[in-house]
Amino acid sequence: MRAWVLRAKTLWGCLACVALLCLTGAPPTWAATDEIDPAAIDRVAAESFAATRLPGMALAVTHGEDFLLVKGYGSAGGGRPVTASTQFRLASLSKSFTALAVLQLVDAGRVDLDAPIRRYLPTFTVADAGAADRITVRDLLNQTSGLADAGFDPNDGRSTTISSRLAALRTARPVAGPGSEFHYFDPNYQVLAALVQTIAGTPFADHLDRQVFEPLGMSSTLTAPTTQAATALAPRLAQGHVLVFGQPVARDELDGFAAGSTGIVSTAEDMARWLIAQANGGQVGSRRVLSEEGVQMMHTPPSGIDTTYAMGWTVPGPGNGPVRLEHTGVLSTSFAEQVLLPEEGYGIAVLFDGNYALADTVGVADRIAALLAGGPPAGSFPRTLVVAVALAVLTVVTLALRGRAVLRRRAWANRHLRAPWWRLAPGLLWLLLPTALLVGLPALVLRTIGRAFTHEQLALSMPDVIIWLGVGAVTGMGLAAARVITLIRLRRPQPRYVEP
Repeated sequence: MRAWVLRAKTLWGCLACVALLCLTGAPPTWAATDEIDPAAIDRVAAESFAATRLPGMALAVTHGEDFLLVKGYGSAGGGRPVTASTQFRLASLSKSFTALAVLQLVDAGRVDLDAPIRRYLPTFTVADAGAADRITVRDLLNQTSGLADAGFDPNDGRSTTISSRLAALRTARPVAGPGSEFHYFDPNYQVLAALVQTIAGTPFADHLDRQVFEPLGMSSTLTAPTTQAATALAPRLAQGHVLVFGQPVARDELDGFAAGSTGIVSTAEDMARWLIAQANGGQVGSRRVLSEEGVQMMHTPPSGIDTTYAMGWTVPGPGNGPVRLEHTGVLSTSFAEQVLLPEEGYGIAVLFDGNYALADTVGVADRIAALLAGGPPAGSFPRTLVVAVALAVLTVVTLALRGRAVLRRRAWANRHLRAPWWRLAPGLLWLLLPTALLVGLPALVLRTIGRAFTHEQLALSMPDVIIWLGVGAVTGMGLAAARVITLIRLRRPQPRYVEP
C-alpha cells in the first residue's frame, strides 16, 4: 500500500511538471521509559503535523505493552479538538484486521489457507471460471489472486452489501494467474469478509466486535459496510477535509463499499492496543487474539513472488533503517498509517482527518520511527504551505499569460500568416495537453500505479493541482480557438475594390 501511495505522489509531481510546460490537542498520556523521552516524540509529531497543513491528527506510540504517547493534535471539525478518543477512518488499515479474523479461523482449524476460496464460498466466481477455481484463501490475503483494478472497477457503485459485492465480481477479469503476481485489489479483502461471515455464521461486523475489538479492549472501534454508514455509526467521527491551496475545506467522504477492505473506524487509544497485540505475538496482557505463528504469518510476504505485501501489512525491502512493518490507508478525506518496529518492540499509528496527495503524511511516522530506532528524526519535512503558494502563483501566472496571448492573437496570426497548417498543428495541440491530461487522468493513473480512481476521487486528492490543470485546459482551448479563428480570417481572400 505504501509503495503505491508514494508512486501516486510521484505521478502527481510529474503531472505538475508537464502542466508547467504548457504555460506558454488534548493532554498526552504516556508511560515512563528510560529509553525514549515522550516529550521528544511529541515535539517531532507536532512539527511534522504542522507542516502538513491538515486540520487534525491523532497519534499512538507504544513500546512493549506500554503507551508511550497517545495524543490528539488540531481540530476534528465543528469546534472539537482532536483527542485520544476521537474516531477516525482507518481506510486500508482495515485489511490487517480482516486478515487477523481470517487467521483466527485458521488457528481454530475452520479454514485452510491453501484451500480454494470456492470451498467456503461456492457462489464465488469471476469472468474466468477456471481461475476462480484456483484462487485460494492465501492468494486473497497476499493480494496474489490475479484480480486487479485493471480487470474490474471497484468504484462501480453497485455494491452496498457483502453479498452484492460477491455477485458483482462475476464480471471481474483476471490479469494474471492465481498466486503468480501481486496486484493490490480492495475486493480481495471484501471476499475475505464474506468468508469470515460465512464460516462464523454471524455478520462480519459483529464477528469483528466479538473476536477482535472486545478482546483487545477496543471499545470505540467499529466496522461499517459503506463509508456513508460509518458516518451514522461513529458518533465521535472526525470531520473529513481536503486541502485547497493550503486551506482545509470540510467535506463528507465519498460513499463506497468498505466491508473487509476500508470500513473500520477507530481511535488513537484503541490503535495503541492493536499495535501492542501485533508487536507482542497476538497477546495483550492475559488476552490472546491470535497465535504467535499466525502473527508471524501475517507479517511475512509470500516467497517466490516479487512483492513486499504480506497479509494486511507491507514489509519493505532491507535498507539502512531498522526492520519495519507498515500499511497506509487513504480515502478522499482522510489518511492513516500504522508502523511496527519488531526488533525494538515499538508501534506507531498516525490518523488524519484530511488528505492531500502532496502533504508529507507518511513522513510523520517515518520521523518518529527514526527517533525510536535511536537516531535523529529523518530529514527535514516539506511544508505544504510552500507547495500551496507555489501552485496558487502558477495558477495566476497561467491565467495571466494565456490572457495576454489571447489579446496578442492577431500579432501571432500575422507572424504565421504564410506557414502551412501542418507546421502550426504541434503548437496548437500543445495548448490542448492540459485538457487531454484531465480527461485521461483516471486511465493514466490506472496504467501507472495499477489503481482505479474516478475523476472526483483524483480531484479531491489534490484540488489545487486540478484547478491549475483546469485553468490550463480552459485557457489553452480558448487560446487555440482564438488563434485558429484569427488566422482563418486573415488568410481569407479580401474583396478587391474596382473603380467604376
